[in-house]
Amino acid sequence: MRYYAPRPAQDACGSHAIAFLLEKVATLLVLPVGIVLLLGLAALLALARKRHRLCGALLGTALLWLWMCSTPLASALLLGPLIGQYPPKRLAELPNADAIVVLGSAVLPANELRPFPHIHTTADRAWHAARLFHGGKAPLVVASGGAVWPTRRRAAESMREMLLALGVPNAAVVLERDSRTTRENAVQTSRVAAEQGIADILLVTSPWHMPRAVAAFRAVGLRVTPAPSDYAQGPFHVRWTAFLPSAATLSRNTKAMRELLAQLVYRWRGWA
Repeated sequence: MRYYAPRPAQDACGSHAIAFLLEKVATLLVLPVGIVLLLGLAALLALARKRHRLCGALLGTALLWLWMCSTPLASALLLGPLIGQYPPKRLAELPNADAIVVLGSAVLPANELRPFPHIHTTADRAWHAARLFHGGKAPLVVASGGAVWPTRRRAAESMREMLLALGVPNAAVVLERDSRTTRENAVQTSRVAAEQGIADILLVTSPWHMPRAVAAFRAVGLRVTPAPSDYAQGPFHVRWTAFLPSAATLSRNTKAMRELLAQLVYRWRGWA
């Protein structure tokens, strides 16, 4: 196992965490629940000014927006185009590469009730990377992902544990532990690639995240073949249940809206 990129200083980690928190707050205000909150506050202000019709209109708009964003129909419209760009591929359809790059996502630390870190969708990505490695697609697996908060466990370290448990040799795992965003995934991994002589990669991440990830990695000069995993949403079928709201669907749709917003930001910043 090899490790690249020195750990940032503690104050740098803290500054990044503060910037991340501010970015999260700003982002939440333009996502479904944030918009409902803003409409609700506006309705309270209208009520305080005795503008009852305006208050009712704002509350009705908030409820309608929340219902729309909580339905499978909205998922088909938001997540469908993202996932559809990169359909699943069989192992034989993927070319050989210099390395498999697997991107981490949020990791919750172990505690008294959970003896091991909870790695969410990262688990599926690591499993797919191990599958590609054992299929002979590349001799190295680069686990890329740090932690926003200095006290949190880094995603790359949790992925390494899972890769080793799945039979990937320790010598074949390269850790990139300091990236906290997709842009940093690409920049830090490009440094690893330069040192290792890597030019072609198989990129493993979730299909909804793949369009932005591919663009970010290509922007730093790597040749990328998408190898998506974690198809959490199945095909959409028009039926009456498509109009029933649920909290789980709201969460998926919020993720899709956040991703679409991030794509716009990356294009604007020239990162993709």
